[in-house]
Amino acid sequence: AATSLTSALASGLLQPAHSCFLRPHPFHLAAVRDEVVVTSGRKLAQQFKQEVRQEVEEWVASGNKRPHLSVILVGENPASHSYVLDKTRAAADMGMNSDATVTISHRYTPKEQLKKHTIFADIVISAAGIPNLITSDMIKEGAAVIDVGINRVHDPITPKPKLVGDVDFEGVREKAGYITPVPGCVGPMTVAMLMKNTIIVLRLEEREVLESKKLRVAAN
Repeated sequence: AATSLTSALASGLLQPAHSCFLRPHPFHLAAVRDEVVVTSGRKLAQQFKQEVRQEVEEWVASGNKRPHLSVILVGENPASHSYVLDKTRAAADMGMNSDATVTISHRYTPKEQLKKHTIFADIVISAAGIPNLITSDMIKEGAAVIDVGINRVHDPITPKPKLVGDVDFEGVREKAGYITPVPGCVGPMTVAMLMKNTIIVLRLEEREVLESKKLRVAAN
């Protein structure tokens, strides 16, 4: 039936222009269409998972670090949360590491709303530029608190201004497992790593120059 229909249409199209016209024919596509093939995504996914699982173990057995999947989740969309949870479970099933949901807030986020996130966070990084923004009641026991804030405030003891971070250091240190002081941690590390990265870039450039020379010598 499909062949006859195709032939009829082709024949009509090949007729001279003066006799080429379409006539209504009462036919049903369902009668000539092949049966639909339902593709199983689950079967294909299981096949790929098995392949990935084997490749991961071969990778680790060769002395490499176990692969790690990091997820950055923006917003509170329920579908996104469900999708991320599936990814996390799949990663664990295939031998990969996967720890973190990242929540981003800013200096204008109401403190009570901010607390809803920080109180459950394993790691809190603050760079809002607000003294005492993070207090001990906002941190869970044993959390790691990294203070990137730099604020100048008046020292009540001396007339000179002093540097403080965003974290109530004395209060939070009694509850946190790890904490960075301001000044004395992130700032010095930033400067030190900038210098180290400068050397790394120089070494890479030097290596590229040497490789280029080798290629030119080999070409000659």
